[in-house]
Amino acid sequence: MNEQKAPINECPHCHSDEGYFIRSSVTGHVNLRMNFDGSEIETDGMYDGLHETFHKYTYCINCEKRLFKTE
Repeated sequence: MNEQKAPINECPHCHSDEGYFIRSSVTGHVNLRMNFDGSEIETDGMYDGLHETFHKYTYCINCEKRLFKTE
């Protein structure tokens, strides 16, 4: 997702300046690699099989009300 400056400096609902979040949907598969002793193998590409779709609205971190539309 491209970084962009927010068009507002605080939430117009609760006046928090903590920031905002963007919801996303994720589909796909994850391969969890294991050793035979039950320990996990470090895998850099573990999440390469996932596809993430970002939603178009942002929400306040504090009150979770909708703020503005992303581009």
